Amino acid sequence: MAKWRVMTVDDSAAILTIIAAYLEESEFEVIAAERDGIMAVERFAQERPDIVLLDLIMPGQSGVETLERILAIDPDAFVVIVSSLGTEDAVHECLTSGARSFLQKPFTRDDFIDFMRDLTQVA
Repeated sequence: MAKWRVMTVDDSAAILTIIAAYLEESEFEVIAAERDGIMAVERFAQERPDIVLLDLIMPGQSGVETLERILAIDPDAFVVIVSSLGTEDAVHECLTSGARSFLQKPFTRDDFIDFMRDLTQVA
């Protein structure tokens, strides 16, 4: 079975590394990792990943702006916000802007893999 193709977007290199390590030896494959929203939109257009894991707070272009630009390219894009900013307002804004789900940082490997597997049930 083909792996789910994942793009990660986070200004923290450590988070990108952690997510890639968590997804190793799973049914998910990180095919792209970007540290800013502008590059993420370009990369999304090229790669068309199955799932985008997108941070909310990044320099230059916010996660919500990045989400909106990705959805302008593909209204059916499966974008999940992964952020430490898990306030009710932030979650509501992301979901009403078109994000499919929201995952609060920090998380354990097991919780993350379970979350990703749950996503694929609705993707």
